[in-house]
This record gives sequence, C-alpha cells and structure tokens, in this order.
Amino acid sequence: MFLYVLFPSDAAKEYISGYLGKQYPGYTVTMETVKPVFPLGLKFDSVSIAYRGDTWADLEHLRVRPRYLSIFGSEKTIRFTGRAYGGKVSGTIDLQPAQPSYRVKASAALTGIRLEDHNYLQTFFGRKIAGVLHSTIGYSSEKAAAGRLNVSMQVVDGEVGLTNPVLNISNVDFERVDAELIVDQRSLKLKRCEITGSQVDGSVSGVILFRKPIGRSRLEFKGTVLPRHLLMASLNKVLPKSLLPSKKAGDKGYPIKLYGTIEKPKFSLR
Repeated sequence: MFLYVLFPSDAAKEYISGYLGKQYPGYTVTMETVKPVFPLGLKFDSVSIAYRGDTWADLEHLRVRPRYLSIFGSEKTIRFTGRAYGGKVSGTIDLQPAQPSYRVKASAALTGIRLEDHNYLQTFFGRKIAGVLHSTIGYSSEKAAAGRLNVSMQVVDGEVGLTNPVLNISNVDFERVDAELIVDQRSLKLKRCEITGSQVDGSVSGVILFRKPIGRSRLEFKGTVLPRHLLMASLNKVLPKSLLPSKKAGDKGYPIKLYGTIEKPKFSLR
C-alpha cells in the first residue's frame, strides 16, 4: 500500500523516457502517469511513441510486468497489455544483453484497432485509411541495428481513399483484406494480399521502397483484379471500349499494375 501511495511517478517517467532514448536513439517515449500495479508491474497512461519527431502510436494505457522467473536470468521477458484506437494490444518482449545494447525479440497481437483513428497512418499514406484491424506482429533486431517486422493482418469493413480520383472513383471499399508483409528500414514487402469487396475482388504483391520525404517512396505492385458489376458499369460509362481490359488472367480477373509513388500513384489494367 505504501509503495503505491509513495511511488515516485515523475521520477519514474523521466528515468524510463531517458533510458529508452539512450538505448534507442531517435525514439521518444512519453507518458502522462506511471503507477505500480499488483501483481508486480507498472501501468502507464497516455503513452506516446515517436520516431524522429513523428508520433507512431498513442496508447490509452499500457500494463507491463516481467515474467517472474526471467528476473533471475540474463534474458529478460516482459509481458504487456493495453488499449489503443478502440482495440486491444498484448504481447511479449524478450531482451538479451549484447553490446552496445540488447538483442530484442517481440511479438504482439492487435485486436479491433480502428485504423481511421490512427493519425500517423493517414499521414504516412497521404489518404484516408479506415477499417478494423486484427493482426499479429513479430519483431527482431540485433544489437543496435534496425529491426524487422513480420506482420500477418486482416482488415474488415475497410476503405482506402484516393488522393487523385481514378476513373471518377474517389475511394475503394472492401469487406475484407488478408495480408502478410515484411517491414524493415528500407522497404515494405507485401508477400500476399487478398481483397474481397462489393466493388472488387483481387490479389496483389509487391514492394514499397522508402524514400524521403515519404510521399516519394516508390510503388511496385502486380496482381489481378476482378471488378464487380457496379464498378464495371462505372468503367463502361467513363472509358471507351478500346481502353477496357479485354483479357482475364483465368478466373482471377484482369492483370493490374500499381507503380509510381505514394504521393502520385499510377495504375494499369493491362
């Protein structure tokens, strides 16, 4: 009881933020309050994670506690749970000493995350991104080197806005997207993406090659798309028949190519 009442919240905030900033230059972690919780652990409220001035994520709260047996070993395991963007976050972090920092392995599960509430996501892609995300994430890094993310995700009831409307279409709605991707410091590699929706069904794979500013990042995607009746009717109204796709890629639909940049994407139906 005395530990809870007398817990030095301000000193803990400064120590944790300073320690993480020293271990991982460029990253900034801030929080409104820090409190002890039982069993052994800490609760952080209003947590913000930023990288080089860009806020990557905001969490309503985060509870962190060690795996008790790991306290006595060289490799530490931390478990966490929290809430963010209307959904839940949970996972583990394994830390193994390695000069000059740590080897880090982490896994996380995201459930019910509202993408439209994630401000950085909208800024990153420069357009509206909406839907409910369910995902599992694996992260690993060696010492001070940049890490790599392996992501498996599902988005339901989604919407992607188009900054430059294509063929009088300003946004694409979908019922479900299932995808697997890898993210590192240089690129986002989309291994698989299956889309089901009222406007279109399709599959795509490819890569985003990161550039600065992010809007200049290169897009290189290929796949197939099968327009549904309403979308096909819209295409027939605005395109001459000579420009409409004429050959299907089997039962999967028409070949599609997405290229250019995030800022100015281009696509081809042939």
